[in-house]
Amino acid sequence: MAESTPVGDEVVLGSFHDAGQRLAWANSDGQAFADVGKWLVDSGAYAMWVEHEGDRWQATFRRLCEPAIEAEKLDELARRLGSFLEHSRATLNYCAYQFALLALRKNPALNSPELRREDRLRPDKVECPIVRSREQFRGHSGVRNLPDEYRRVLDEIQPYDGRNESLWLLQELAREYRHRVVHPAAITPVKDMHHVLVNGVVVDTPDMEVIPHERLKDGDIVLRFSLPGIDPDAHVQPEVALT
Repeated sequence: MAESTPVGDEVVLGSFHDAGQRLAWANSDGQAFADVGKWLVDSGAYAMWVEHEGDRWQATFRRLCEPAIEAEKLDELARRLGSFLEHSRATLNYCAYQFALLALRKNPALNSPELRREDRLRPDKVECPIVRSREQFRGHSGVRNLPDEYRRVLDEIQPYDGRNESLWLLQELAREYRHRVVHPAAITPVKDMHHVLVNGVVVDTPDMEVIPHERLKDGDIVLRFSLPGIDPDAHVQPEVALT
């Protein structure tokens, strides 16, 4: 966004509109991401097949989606995630930009040509940092020339001391995935989060063996477990947590 001087109401209001538009785009991408994920679940793209020999059962991962359709859906997930992160992160920077515009409207001298260039408040150089410590925040060039009243607001939202963990999660995900790149997708079982239903009721399976996989392939065995005394015609449904 280009720097504008003097700072009038139309510039400040315009920046609010831009931030709101970014947030709306983020919400749209987030909803689309959720819809694609729901389609993958509801369509039965991935399933667990169970089979047994006597009391010993096993669950096998099956990919039931056509490879071309799966690739298309995973590509959309990657693009939607990247776009969601980009717009969410940008919204915070646009808010910091607004602070700079408001500060200059109060005190145009903050961008006086008489100041050294590095000491001038330039809205196009202001951004919202997301850091883990107050020391990092104080040393961040993006907020160095903001007046204290605005720096204080940005300081209070920082994820220091375990607070605002969701904001730190946004920062880490945005750093890794916000650019629109097709990311490889691996489906992995989440250890210690599995259980077995028999006729819709959770049963105790103390000897459950979780087969570790870094990336599941069609036909991989995920679980082995015993169900002594269970009717072979019972409906046995392993609930396997996948990520």
